[in-house]
Amino acid sequence: MLRTVLEMTVREGCEDEFRATWLETAEDAARLPGSIAQALLRDPRHHRTHLIMADWIDQAALEAFQNGPERERLSARLEPFRENAQKRVLELVQYVSATPSLKGDPS
Repeated sequence: MLRTVLEMTVREGCEDEFRATWLETAEDAARLPGSIAQALLRDPRHHRTHLIMADWIDQAALEAFQNGPERERLSARLEPFRENAQKRVLELVQYVSATPSLKGDPS
């Protein structure tokens, strides 16, 4: 599994519109072949800083997206909100899931 992580600073005053637009683009991206999940995180101390994360089944699926027309179309919808951004692609090495009794349920 690969995860793309885009750290993005959203233009001041555009945060709500950005999040609504991101949700629409994420729903479209989630339907693409090889897409596993889409996530948006926000820095609680710097509300304009967001992480846009997308999980892909493998390198081939990610490359198909990156080289296809959908990436350009989806990215173009978010471009008006972008003050700056930095992208990384990370490969999953290990994953540990919490057991149900450790997820905060006291019962």
